[in-house]
Amino acid sequence: MSESSNEYNLLLPILPVLLVVPALYVSGMESYDAAFLIVLAPFIAFPSIIIAGQVYNGNETWKNKMKEGGIIGLAALLVSLSVSVWILIEYLAEIHHFSEHQVTSWIEWISFEVLQSDYTMGSQRVIGVGVWIDSVTLMLLFVATFLCFLICWFSLGYMNTDPINEDRNHRFYAEFVLFAMGMFGMVLADNFLWLFIFWEIMGLCSYLLIGFYFWKESAAYAAKKAFLTTRVGDVFLMVGLLVLYDIYGSLEFSVIFEDPSLHGSVDSDKLFWALLMLFVGAVGKSAQFPLHVWLPDAMEGPTPVSALIHAATMVNAGLYLVARMVPFVDVGHHGVAGLEELGLIVAYIGGITAFMAASIAFVQNDIKKVLAYSTMSQLAYIFTGLGSALWFYNHGEHHAAAFVFGASMFHLFNHAMAKGMLFMASGSVIHEVHHAHDHLHEEGGHGHDDFDPQDMRNMGGLASKMPVTSTAMMIGSMSIIGIPLIGGFWSKEGIIAETWLAALEHEPLMIGPAILILLTAGMTGFYMSRMWLMTFAGEPKHDVVNHVHESTPWIKEPLVILSLVSALGGFLLTLLGVIDYLSAESSHLGLHKPELIEATIYELEHAFLPKNSNLRMVGWTTILLSFIIGPIFAARVHGGSLAKGQRASPLVAWLTSLSGRFGSQDVTEMSQSSLSEALQNRLYFDYYYELVLSKTVLPLAAFAAWFDRNVIDGIIKKVESNSVLGSIQVRRVTTGRASDYILMAAVGALSIFALAWGVSG
Repeated sequence: MSESSNEYNLLLPILPVLLVVPALYVSGMESYDAAFLIVLAPFIAFPSIIIAGQVYNGNETWKNKMKEGGIIGLAALLVSLSVSVWILIEYLAEIHHFSEHQVTSWIEWISFEVLQSDYTMGSQRVIGVGVWIDSVTLMLLFVATFLCFLICWFSLGYMNTDPINEDRNHRFYAEFVLFAMGMFGMVLADNFLWLFIFWEIMGLCSYLLIGFYFWKESAAYAAKKAFLTTRVGDVFLMVGLLVLYDIYGSLEFSVIFEDPSLHGSVDSDKLFWALLMLFVGAVGKSAQFPLHVWLPDAMEGPTPVSALIHAATMVNAGLYLVARMVPFVDVGHHGVAGLEELGLIVAYIGGITAFMAASIAFVQNDIKKVLAYSTMSQLAYIFTGLGSALWFYNHGEHHAAAFVFGASMFHLFNHAMAKGMLFMASGSVIHEVHHAHDHLHEEGGHGHDDFDPQDMRNMGGLASKMPVTSTAMMIGSMSIIGIPLIGGFWSKEGIIAETWLAALEHEPLMIGPAILILLTAGMTGFYMSRMWLMTFAGEPKHDVVNHVHESTPWIKEPLVILSLVSALGGFLLTLLGVIDYLSAESSHLGLHKPELIEATIYELEHAFLPKNSNLRMVGWTTILLSFIIGPIFAARVHGGSLAKGQRASPLVAWLTSLSGRFGSQDVTEMSQSSLSEALQNRLYFDYYYELVLSKTVLPLAAFAAWFDRNVIDGIIKKVESNSVLGSIQVRRVTTGRASDYILMAAVGALSIFALAWGVSG
């Protein structure tokens, strides 16, 4: 306890940061005018950590007091979080200046005139830096700043206690805050150009963070794979933005969203292709089929990086981009008709990815890879919901569209909070198991060099050793599964219900995504329960487990905070009508009924007993698959009571006890089947992608390298060589004698005379 207290004393120097917002408020500054600090604080922290790390690397004060730059990063992220909360409070309080979409221009730094087709200069254009604030912006901004702060806090315990990271952590924290700056800037951007710039900053930092352990071949490969795969989507995104600019003559949200149809003059086919290009960019960033292959390999980065990429920031960027497409298709508010195919494409990509990722998660034994495929699957839920929303908006079904859009954005919030906690909980398990193994190995015990601290087959029985972590992972798993009344339930039910509504009553083609996400709900119940049971239930599968202790400072606090948010936050926000608020159906958060009890009953009736009989059947089928069938099957395969004499905390003891009452089922034959082998090999996507690359891209790259080396460089070198030879010959002529210069002048004069004679003739 004293060790933890001493560690937390390191926070004292950053406490004055909490005075920044009160000082700005007292000075009369508006909250949205201070939004630039959200981006500026991590931007300043980046070079500060890099320079200080180079100067003081190895210094004991730098290492122990500043945590190799972690304290600087935490202070910067605290500034970003406090300003975000300030803006959020004023927005929710309906301060007058937030009555409409708020645009603030900080700098107008480039001014130019447009060259028209007749080569005359047209109207003047200005490129500035500003912010765009609405309910979606504020939600994602809070998610990003809040989780980045907690993940940085977690990193102080995870990264700075691992000997392998010694004297390297300043690079980690510098890249961390730069990544955060990219995300914050993307969310706040008031135009697609700056969105793209910050989007690329995130892409660069993801490469650096995933490849943090660059000396490992697997980490270097994963970093390159992530960078190149996402670049494929980014090329399409850039093309889409160019087409958008060609259509509207601007990339400013305030210009485009005012009248996306341009009084009915916009070519719907051209706009469709522009939005489709943007969607491909979103597919790459959010790891959706077929650009999904990079995300599981990204687990090669440190666990805080996994939490950062999979929960707080990067993968949500694609969802945010799709959410920004709504004004283009909303025919009730100057949108362009004839874009319903876009909604179908988005929904089908989401449905396919959800089912595929959940299937692969069935057979994963690496705890982080289970969560990686879970991320792909849950993001796919949101894509399916957004696809349904785009379809509804384009058909004028505004109420249904708004509801499923709000549910999708709410699921982004619930998933981010739960998945951030799950990755940090998995990091806590990996960290403590790894340290226990090292300790056992040093004592000459049964440690082995090939021991994998991420393999769940080496765990089991950890519920008695890690009460905080086991409880946090239980709550997070419940939210992802969609256990009734827990966070993710409220949003997932809305997505599934409205997708089925579209399929049953409006568009038969929507039946495909509807079936896929319904099946995925049951599959999620299985693989998330399997992960928890393999890790925390049953008897220890390795001697290392008996030496595990949950004692590292900085790790437990984020888990406790996010457990409370996941357990209670979703329900409370549902009572306050967050779905209507996020969809702009309501201008404020508030109870649907005047009394709390009445409001609670109202929400429960709508969740469990909707008036539409079809939706009621879909809802109860979802609960049956995810809450009952999936977890029970997981318990039959992987459940079990703790070892004799071991006790778990009361919050999870019931689960470990219950899991041992369903008997055991031998799945050896199933695990050796061709289907299981295919799932273990990720459905061979990586194999076929590499095969295609080896047959097409690599030969083209080899030819390009040869052409560059022998043709481009060859011509330049040949010109260079001839120039040298010519200069040598000229130098031989320049003897310095007057007779030689007279001769050269005569030859030159005759040459000019001959040339003039020929031209005149």
